[in-house]
Amino acid sequence: MTSFAAAEAPAGAPTSHTIREASLMSGLPESTLRYYESIGIVGPIERDPSSGHRVYSDEDLDLLLAISCLNVTGMPLSRMREYLANRSQGAQRAGEQVELLAEQARQLDQEMAELELRRRYVQVKTHYWQALGQGDPQGAQEVLDRGTDVVNAIRSFARQRKGALRQAPVCDEPAKSRAQGATAAQPR
Repeated sequence: MTSFAAAEAPAGAPTSHTIREASLMSGLPESTLRYYESIGIVGPIERDPSSGHRVYSDEDLDLLLAISCLNVTGMPLSRMREYLANRSQGAQRAGEQVELLAEQARQLDQEMAELELRRRYVQVKTHYWQALGQGDPQGAQEVLDRGTDVVNAIRSFARQRKGALRQAPVCDEPAKSRAQGATAAQPR
C-alpha cells in the first residue's frame, strides 16, 4: 500500500512536514490537529529541536488522512479513538471495526432520513407560498392538505430536537391557527 504522503510528495522531497502542510494534506484545520494531539486521538508529534514546532512524518500524515475520513463521516471522537486503537491491531479487531462502521452507517442513514424530511418540508412550504403569491388560496390550502404528513413529521422532529422543553409553536405556525385550524391564509 502506498502511503498518502509518498503518493503526494515528489521524488526526493523531505519526509517531514510542518503543521500547515499536514493541515493542507489532511484537510483538518491546524487547531484540530493540535486538539487531536492534546486529547490523544493522535499520539505526540515529534518536535523540531531548534524551533519546537511540530514535525509530521509520512506515517503521521497517513494517520491524519484516516482520521480526516472518519471525521467527515461524523464519527464521534470516542468511536474514532476506538477505531484507531483497533486499526493498529489489524485483523484481530476486524469484527469490532465492522461494528463501529455499521453503527456509523446507521447514524448516517438516520441523518439522511432527517435531511429528506427537511427537504420535503421545504418543498411543501415553497409550493404553498407559490400558490399564495399567485393569488390562489385554495391551491395553497390543497398543498397544505397534501403535505399534512410532512408538516406533522417535521413538527414532531423539531419537538424531539428541542427536547419538548417549550410549548411554543414550531415551524412558523401562529398560535391562532393551531387553535382554530389552519387556513390557506395562515401558514403551517
